[in-house]
Amino acid sequence: AQGQFVPAGSWLPIIFNPSFPYRLTHTVIAAFLTTALVVAGVGGWHLLRDRANLGARKMLAMGLGMVAVMAPLQILAGDEHGLNTLEHQPAKVLAMEGHYDAHPDGAPLILFGLPSDRDERVRYAVEIPRLSSLILRHDPDAPLPGLKDFARDRRPPAAILFWSFRIMVGLGLAMLMLGVWGLWARWRRRLYDTPWLHRAAVAMGPAGFVAVLAGWITTEVGRQPWVIYGHMLTADARSPIAAPAVATSLAAFVVVYFAVFGLGVLYVLRLIAKPPEAHEAEPRRTPRHAAGITPVATFEPTNREKDA
Repeated sequence: AQGQFVPAGSWLPIIFNPSFPYRLTHTVIAAFLTTALVVAGVGGWHLLRDRANLGARKMLAMGLGMVAVMAPLQILAGDEHGLNTLEHQPAKVLAMEGHYDAHPDGAPLILFGLPSDRDERVRYAVEIPRLSSLILRHDPDAPLPGLKDFARDRRPPAAILFWSFRIMVGLGLAMLMLGVWGLWARWRRRLYDTPWLHRAAVAMGPAGFVAVLAGWITTEVGRQPWVIYGHMLTADARSPIAAPAVATSLAAFVVVYFAVFGLGVLYVLRLIAKPPEAHEAEPRRTPRHAAGITPVATFEPTNREKDA
């Protein structure tokens, strides 16, 4: 009535909406995986140059260990997240799967193909019969609707979702294989003597960032054309701002973010290029504290602690 969507008495139902626990879990695990892959990749990079570097060994062992634990958990969390999304945002999941037609007797899993919103089909589809119903309904014979059950102006763009989702899932499976390979090498006591494993860790170092971006694209593009799902279209939420003003602010954001991001990447790459060293010096200056707080004496390790 007021031209606004106002919560009835509390904002909590909006914040803690039905997808909240699934998204939170999925995102937190993704953060752990991204960090672990970077640590393992840097460790593998330095082990390829010096197999005896103890710091690099620790980095590889800890990073691959975290990947081995978190990758299976992420797959389970993703499965639960997918079931929740199918319940509350079915068009998003159908676009991710490339299902334009309804499947009353079990839907196939389309591994690859070229989705066409204009033709409402996936060209050159490579399918596994009934596997999509098994994944999404845990029943190979369960029916699934299709995008054709939704009006054309109420569907997300399937081509973007189809491929962003497969990039995310494909990288997730690659993380799982890397973690299993690391466990196998650890069990055989070859974790630090398998150069191909170290190369794989280096290659997978940026994979977490790519998977997170692909997941973000899947989430945000998948909720289109809604800004409030099922209630308010994105087209109806536009602000009455002139195009030149939007272009100017966008250009400013691009310049600032690319400068900050570029400098940050250069700094991180410089840190990565330096191999970890044993007995690195501790900071010797007393740290500055806020006014009124007495500084704590700087810790100076003993020779025995340094040797340890």
